[in-house]
Amino acid sequence: MKISKIRKAIISMSFIFILLLGISPAVYPYANGVAGRTLLGSPGCTCHSSSSNSAVVVSVTGPTTLTAGQTATYTLSVSRNSGTFSTGGIDIAVTSGTLGIGSSTGIKILSGEVVHSAKFTGATTKTFTFTAPNTSGTVTMAVTGAAGTNPPAWNHGTSLTITVNPATGISKTGEIISSYSLAQNFPNPFNPVTKINYSIPKSSNVSLKIFDILGREAVVLVNEMQESGLYSVNFDASSLTSGVYYYKLEAGEFTSIRKMTLIK
Repeated sequence: MKISKIRKAIISMSFIFILLLGISPAVYPYANGVAGRTLLGSPGCTCHSSSSNSAVVVSVTGPTTLTAGQTATYTLSVSRNSGTFSTGGIDIAVTSGTLGIGSSTGIKILSGEVVHSAKFTGATTKTFTFTAPNTSGTVTMAVTGAAGTNPPAWNHGTSLTITVNPATGISKTGEIISSYSLAQNFPNPFNPVTKINYSIPKSSNVSLKIFDILGREAVVLVNEMQESGLYSVNFDASSLTSGVYYYKLEAGEFTSIRKMTLIK
């Protein structure tokens, strides 16, 4: 008889424990740190509400062009368009690459995503890092924020599209240059790596881009201020398909375009 009562007591306590686990996320954003599913369909809490709320304003800013393997810092902001709030949280996910928390506090990595480690109160801004994958392509960064009372409302922010360009080796010689020039790539045809040389006689904003045969931008190799010199760029076209491409150099008032052929 006593054993039966003990069993009943254990079962009752187990039921209460399970029930508490089921409702506890509703007290504040998910205890493990997730504010809600992102537009990528990533793991997330649905305890707040099944519908987003436009009163919650979520935004993410940062570089939209990176080189393969490059790490950059991004900023996420969460607020409400009216009034204050006592409970908030975040969830950030990407289709590829690696997220990190940098030196920020109050956030952590959970299942590869940046989430809050404790609820925050009032409008908040969090910085985090993203390391691009080692291959070129496009990455989508999706963000979700929660802001309100228990349970807080949530909303998606506008996703960020990040273009990842191939890693290139850029070298510069100390030669004295008197004119702009863009040399024919070598080897040509090539598979999949080729070298492009160019020279600039004075400091200039330099852009070196690859375009497909339809004139669509395919890769950005250089987009920065450079000093006078002779430059050599190693271009890895592993992510591109076979065909004819054009590379265009713009530096100061100088523009030059050449054709190259990728054969795989």
